[in-house]
Amino acid sequence: MRRLRPLLPAVLALALALALALATSALGAGAPVADTGPATGVGQTQATLTAKVDPRGSATTVRFDLGTSTSYGLQSASADAGSGTGTVTVQVPVAGLTAGTTYHYRVQATSDGGSAQGADATFTTDAAPAATSRPAVTTGPTRSVTPSTATLTGSVDPQGAATTAYFEYGTSTSYGASTPGVALGAGTSSRSVSAAVTGLTAGKTYHYRLVAVNAKGTTRGSDRSFRAGTTPTGATLEAGTDPVVYGRPATLSGRLSGTRTNGVRVRLQITPFPFDSPFADTLSPVRSSSSGRYAFTLPALTITTRAVVIADGVPPVLSPIVVLRSAVRTGITSVHRARGTVTVSGRLTPATAAGVAALQRRGSGGRWVPLRRARTDAAGRYRIVLRSRRTAMEVRTVGLPHDGGGHVRGTSRIVRIAGR
Repeated sequence: MRRLRPLLPAVLALALALALALATSALGAGAPVADTGPATGVGQTQATLTAKVDPRGSATTVRFDLGTSTSYGLQSASADAGSGTGTVTVQVPVAGLTAGTTYHYRVQATSDGGSAQGADATFTTDAAPAATSRPAVTTGPTRSVTPSTATLTGSVDPQGAATTAYFEYGTSTSYGASTPGVALGAGTSSRSVSAAVTGLTAGKTYHYRLVAVNAKGTTRGSDRSFRAGTTPTGATLEAGTDPVVYGRPATLSGRLSGTRTNGVRVRLQITPFPFDSPFADTLSPVRSSSSGRYAFTLPALTITTRAVVIADGVPPVLSPIVVLRSAVRTGITSVHRARGTVTVSGRLTPATAAGVAALQRRGSGGRWVPLRRARTDAAGRYRIVLRSRRTAMEVRTVGLPHDGGGHVRGTSRIVRIAGR
């Protein structure tokens, strides 16, 4: 114990130092200290806000309240002030400000130990330069011209003053219509301007020019013109023959009307009986002639079919629907005389389950008079037996398909049968 007594003063001094250090550390973990600094780099639309911040040992984030009054209303981006125990300078840039305007700002510093708020400060953005001259204007070409719309283009140099630009347009150099104004700012270099116009009349010529206005006056660009796109507005369609005998070609033709009729692509679409499928393209598209005409030939019509043409246009143009009726092909293949009778044989194509062959003779005055009917067999064949007549007669067969509409009646050639 006697040997340890000389060490007691040193031990007590070390304990006291540790206690003081712990107390100092506890005090340093409090809220940060923040003082609003001056604004630097102030321009027409931007500035850099500064502050002095002591994080006091805790990670601290800094931002600025900003506005045109002490109500502020805006906040800057955040910046990191670190977690040291000494004062650091924090800088946060702000942009999108209004030229010639006084702004209020103050710093806000936040850490786990609390938050601190600096005093209010102000700065005034630089005023926009006074206009030195009227804006410089160039009327440009049109883009994306359709029968009803177009995009007008041009360029404007504001000449350092706040400038607004718009287009005047119309069917003459008196114009009469204008696009909404576009704010271009107060730069000193050329800026591109464009505006879409709608409600144009296909094929009509329009004049337009770009106009720009600033504090020094109004500049009107040179006049330019364009022609609204052309388009067909109507299409006809008709069948060359109606009905068409089963298996024979069917011709369809028509004509375009509107501001454009020459060289227009035209497509033929069809849907066959019973018309429960949508119209679909058939054959290759054709181009209309200089007079707007076009034609299609289906190589073999075998069932009643609906047809329509679609011409390229804005919007595409559809013709009325045309029905191509397929007539059953009706034939008389032989006439045989024997023992006071005449047998007429033939065939209906296509064969139908309820097909009927009706034999007729030509009466006085050219009217056709019914003679006798016969059902066709599964192959479409028929055979009709008559008593022979003293006098010659002309006969024909009318084929009745009775298939619900897929085909219509057809007529055979006329055959002369000699008398007894």
